[in-house]
Amino acid sequence: MKTRLLIALAVALTVPSVSQAQEWGNLKAKFILDGKGPTPDKLRVDKDIEICGKHKLVDETYKINAETGAIQNVVIYLSPKPGTTKPKIHPDYEKAAAEVVLDNHDCHFEPHIVTIRTTQKLVIKNSDPVSHNTKADFFENTTFNDLIPAKGSITKSFTKPESAFMPLSCSIHPWMAAKILIRDDPYAAVSNDKGELSIANIPAGKWTFTIWHEGCGFVTSGSRNGKAEKWAKGKIDFEIKKGDNNLGEFKIPVAVLKKPK
Repeated sequence: MKTRLLIALAVALTVPSVSQAQEWGNLKAKFILDGKGPTPDKLRVDKDIEICGKHKLVDETYKINAETGAIQNVVIYLSPKPGTTKPKIHPDYEKAAAEVVLDNHDCHFEPHIVTIRTTQKLVIKNSDPVSHNTKADFFENTTFNDLIPAKGSITKSFTKPESAFMPLSCSIHPWMAAKILIRDDPYAAVSNDKGELSIANIPAGKWTFTIWHEGCGFVTSGSRNGKAEKWAKGKIDFEIKKGDNNLGEFKIPVAVLKKPK
């Protein structure tokens, strides 16, 4: 009996736990416009003018830093190939914020692009002194069209991921628009006003990522670290290694980013 216990103990000590066996890596990337950015169209404000007319509202499809060319609201998300195993979720995400906030503020949505996972709740706030109406259309989840009174809020839950970015709008103020991506994993990020984004704690290994922007949908070509590349349907293969990983600095031509009318 003593011998069996010693053997069992020795085996247990030599077999790593799941958390020890799995390695994790962080991903970062940066997006710069190659060329002169389009001038945002001024939005037609024709409702609650005494409130909404105070704000300089423009189409937020193209948010480009005029000095640096940084592209805001580029999205990168993990896209496992069909038939492959879903990525493991790092335990830290269980401690992450259980809510994502979408605000009706100054008669536009903040943020303009939202990513959320099915384990989180969407809190739709109204920071304005006028009522808003938030309308959401989905393929997999229940659509809604709810009135949100001034300084009020509603909370929504989603049970299924969506395969595409879904539209959000305000029926009262038709110029208001945003996009939401609902996922069943946390591996997605939106670039900030410096054109930078990061995704933490991705399982180490070879993965496919998708690059998306509202103006063009899938980002299909540009240069990465100074070298011209093409990405079919916005997909790029990249190996995540333990620790920090840099997908690179992307320069995206105006003709690629801006969809012709």
